[in-house]
Amino acid sequence: TAPWPAHDQQYLVEDSFSYPISFNGKTRLELEFPATLGKEEVEAAVLADPEVQKRLEGRPPKKVIVVPKRIVNIVTEP
Repeated sequence: TAPWPAHDQQYLVEDSFSYPISFNGKTRLELEFPATLGKEEVEAAVLADPEVQKRLEGRPPKKVIVVPKRIVNIVTEP
């Protein structure tokens, strides 16, 4: 029998992550960022995105919730 193939660790490391972006709990789009970004950096990058700005319609978000490597939820005023 053949030996079990060896794995290469470099292929198991994620270098980016695709965050679902939701507005008031409803997922509207996905944005991909490097996996090394922290919560504050992800929040700043999401708020700077043109598609997010279009959906905010010029209103400031009431709250931005970032769960690292899971989801970003933007809470807006009704």
